[in-house]
This record gives sequence, C-alpha cells and structure tokens, in this order.
Amino acid sequence: MTLILVRHAQSESNASGLFTGSMNVALTDLGRRQAQALAGRLASLPIAAVYASGLQRAQDTARPTAERFGLDVTVVEALREAGLGEAEGRSWAEVRERWTLGTDARWADEVPGAERGDDVRARVSAGIDALMERHRDELVLCVSHAGTITHALQHVLGLTLEQGVRLSVQQAAFNVIEWSTRGLVLTAFNDRCHLDDVTG
Repeated sequence: MTLILVRHAQSESNASGLFTGSMNVALTDLGRRQAQALAGRLASLPIAAVYASGLQRAQDTARPTAERFGLDVTVVEALREAGLGEAEGRSWAEVRERWTLGTDARWADEVPGAERGDDVRARVSAGIDALMERHRDELVLCVSHAGTITHALQHVLGLTLEQGVRLSVQQAAFNVIEWSTRGLVLTAFNDRCHLDDVTG
C-alpha cells in the first residue's frame, strides 16, 4: 500500500502569515495553480481513492486530482488540522508574545481552546493506520495540513511527542508512506518538483 500525503496548497491565511487551525479559508490564486500542478504530477499514477480533511483549503487542493480520476473527495476527520483555539487568526509573533510555547508536538497545549498534542497524535495515528489497512494493495491520495502531516510522519518514524522533530511541511508538496515487511516506511519527503513552473 502506498499513501501520498499532501499538504494543502497556499491559502489566504498562509499568504498573510496567520495561524489557521480549524478556520475555513480559501486558496489563493497561487494555491489554485499549485493544486492544478499537483493533479498534473499525479495524473499517471494508479490512484484508487482521494481523501481530504473537511476544511475548504484541503478540499480545494484535492479536487483537481480527484476530477482527473473520476473520483469523489472523501472527507476523513482524522486528517483535519489541529484546532488552535485562541491562536487562530493570529500571527506567530502575537502567539509567542501571549503564550509560552513548547518545543515538541505539544507546542500549543498552553493556548486556551487548542486541541492537545496527545489528542492530535492519537487521532492522526489511528486515521493513518486505518487508511493503510483499508488500502493494503492500492495507492491513495490524502490532502491534509502541516500540523497533521507532521504528526503522521512522526508516527511513521516511531517518534514520541517528546522526540518529535520539527518538520517543515511545504505547501502542495507530497510525502510518500509505503507499507513494507518492516511496517510503515517514509519513502519521500517534501517532493515539490511539480511546482517548479508555478510562480510565487
């Protein structure tokens, strides 16, 4: 089984440097071009299913690829970005000024109303394992979010929240997870060659 895990393309909040979390925001013009470029890159692959978070930016990134294959975009709750509570809609500088942030995957635990890191990890890990089990002999696309993908990759690499390294998950880049006799293996990280001709 092969799972292509993609961060959504550039959103309006990404462009303005704001935390988004569970907020619904649209893609920018650049983001829409990135989504089309992604669809072109994946067009020759035997994609059996397309999954995405229920948030608009993930849906809009997944849709061009799904349409190429005549597939629907199926919402998976486990792929949703972590809710960031009172940090949503604020800049990094403002969030750092207001709250003391941790250095591991529990970084937002001090933010009022934010989803706890342990809960995000449990949700994401269970979701990834379920998809891998459901599609053991297939290739599927999952469009998600930076925080969610970071948890998924740390899960694949066997890292605890305390061990979790900070990963810079790029917009519209894809990461490939494969099932092998050794279990889950990360075989590609931040592949964004399809974006070389996209301006921005």
